[in-house]
Amino acid sequence: MVSCGGGSTPGESAVKVYQHIIDGEYQEAIDMFYFDNENPEEVAQGKAMLVSLLEEKTAPQIEAKGGIQNLEVLSETIAESGNEAVVELKIVYGDGSEDTEEISMFLDPADDNWKPVLDK
Repeated sequence: MVSCGGGSTPGESAVKVYQHIIDGEYQEAIDMFYFDNENPEEVAQGKAMLVSLLEEKTAPQIEAKGGIQNLEVLSETIAESGNEAVVELKIVYGDGSEDTEEISMFLDPADDNWKPVLDK
């Protein structure tokens, strides 16, 4: 079982998000994201939309490739500010194909956890 909190490093947190997706825990995956919107209703609507996107688009794409077999952090680049990072993640699927994802991360001052952010 993976905790809902972020990881102590940006790479650990990125892997946790994907682990939730692998486990079909889409709400838990989205709950790990950082949202800089202070309107709770807008945040809730955004999260619901992202959960639907994972269920309807992302999960079938992953399933079509035989599921995710392995995740590997290729690099972790933390900005000079110390609160932003980019994680390069290698994803190996059950059918042998591979993808590389770059995930933007933010160190949330509210709980001191690294969280993925949506690129604008």
